[in-house]
Amino acid sequence: MAITKFILMIFFAILVVLMTSCVMVPIDRDVDSGTVGSAVIRARDVNEYLEDYWEQYIVPEINDRRVSLETLIQTAQSNGWDYAGGVYGEIRGEIGASYTFIVYGTVVVRETNTESRNGFIIVETENHGAYEIRISIGPALSGAAIRDSLRFVDFNQFVNQVDFARLATELNNRGNQRALENADIFALDGKTIEFTGAFVAPGDSDVISIMPIFLEVK
Repeated sequence: MAITKFILMIFFAILVVLMTSCVMVPIDRDVDSGTVGSAVIRARDVNEYLEDYWEQYIVPEINDRRVSLETLIQTAQSNGWDYAGGVYGEIRGEIGASYTFIVYGTVVVRETNTESRNGFIIVETENHGAYEIRISIGPALSGAAIRDSLRFVDFNQFVNQVDFARLATELNNRGNQRALENADIFALDGKTIEFTGAFVAPGDSDVISIMPIFLEVK
């Protein structure tokens, strides 16, 4: 009996591996109409997903849903981040989750910090309240603000958490690369820049850390 149970355990383990290696996962986006539909990607094919959806769906959603950083901060200061999130943000729904926002603005670079691989610039606007505004410049990029701010992207479109996490990483890399491709990060101090990016509600922190998607030096 013990040998039979052992053999069955091995059989089911092999079956699980085979099933997870060949799953086709729905993206839930109709290529023609832009609504929930039938397009699919293969497991772990995140790069193909971005190639197919970046220009056609991701960029338009970013442009349609972004809000002025100054407007968002003023709303949050007057009514709280949960209220601002209900109006402008996106949330995944897990217990304890925070709102994410897509923002744009024109700011002045006050300081560039490249002391660690998690580099960032500190910027100022006319109405940023008591918050310190940081825009990531890498090369190390962390967080999932861009991914989690996109309403049509969902964990169930991917085979496992590894793929879903990789999507966040690749979105950060793509956004940061496009944001900085025409900017010299060592010559930004004092410059005026226009940007679009995503961030997670700061909660009790006085720092807003933005992952850039687009950036232009004026």
